[in-house]
Amino acid sequence: MGNPPVLSELEADLLNEAFNLGVGNAAASLSQMVKQEIKLSVPELNFFSIEELSETLGHNQLLSCVSQTITGAFSAQSMVIFPDKDSLEIVGKLLGENISEESLAELQDEAMSEIGNIVLNACIGSLSESFSSAFNVDLPEYVRSTPADLIEKKKLDGESLILFIRIELTLSESKITGYLAFLMGVESLSKLHNILKETLNKLL
Repeated sequence: MGNPPVLSELEADLLNEAFNLGVGNAAASLSQMVKQEIKLSVPELNFFSIEELSETLGHNQLLSCVSQTITGAFSAQSMVIFPDKDSLEIVGKLLGENISEESLAELQDEAMSEIGNIVLNACIGSLSESFSSAFNVDLPEYVRSTPADLIEKKKLDGESLILFIRIELTLSESKITGYLAFLMGVESLSKLHNILKETLNKLL
């Protein structure tokens, strides 16, 4: 596996700010959907190997994940990940308190796909605007899986590193932690690094 690009402090700040804007826009939309205020922590950015991310997410924990493939200035698998127990709570808030557990389970796929679509498209839109780059986005796909199986299915061909962005979402009535992850091969990570450098050169 190749080494991840070393981001300068300004490059990391720029990338964090782009995601921060995107997730902020998504939070405003989700707040309206669940009829609660949603606050988000500052994004924490790390580069992980597949094995390291699997360990971070908990090897045997069941996850709910919505993913989209993006192509353009760089290619990646973008994913919104929640512990499965938290995803049911989010769906319950979205659909209303009076819905039965059986109905929640039946509608989990559709509801989580919509939530993931909102979050991912907001983030990708912010990246596109921040870096003046266009991206093509596939339809969202929802799966429930353990971390190891999930990452194995979603990793790109060849060597892969993972740009992992941890964001804590806090609803006014409950605390739910979600994750945003971008899986990229070494070539795409290098392209992203070049985009960050070019954008900073224009700004400075």
